[in-house]
Amino acid sequence: MTKRVLSAILSVCLLFGVFSCFASAAAIPTIDGEIPAKVRVCPGKVIEIEAPEVNGNVYAKGWEIRIIGGDWIPYDGEPLDKNDNGASIRYFAANSVGGYAYSNEATLVIDHNPSGSYKYDGLNHWRECSDCHGQAEKGAHTTLGESMTDAADNICKVCGAQRTPQWTGLKAFFGWIMALITSLIG
Repeated sequence: MTKRVLSAILSVCLLFGVFSCFASAAAIPTIDGEIPAKVRVCPGKVIEIEAPEVNGNVYAKGWEIRIIGGDWIPYDGEPLDKNDNGASIRYFAANSVGGYAYSNEATLVIDHNPSGSYKYDGLNHWRECSDCHGQAEKGAHTTLGESMTDAADNICKVCGAQRTPQWTGLKAFFGWIMALITSLIG
């Protein structure tokens, strides 16, 4: 009789152990879908791509970032800058029993998305970013500081802005000073 009772108890323990293994394995989260291999973010902005779908028993999820040569750390939503260019990101999900799931890794490209024709002022030219509407590809005119004796020197080789004789007078000087101050402040 004691052998049957002991056998029954062992059978129940074995079944409980098997079912608990299946239950904890089923609790491991899964991540459906992938994120793009490269994610472009404007300088000074945050990651704004849609998070992948997460299934399972999840208590924590979010983005992780790894700067080149560093460890994976939770992304805190800070704006990204050119120093973060080339970093990797991924999405993670974790459950309470130590199960983790990760999305594929993506490379961060921190740069504007320039579009349209060049705009310019007395000092610089730029194109507008189609995402954040900031200045992309900003640069100084190729004619500043060069000789004004030849008509060809009066045209910027990048944006086509033409320096006219008005830029040689007092009006030009104050325009140049204002453009310089504006470019230093902004």
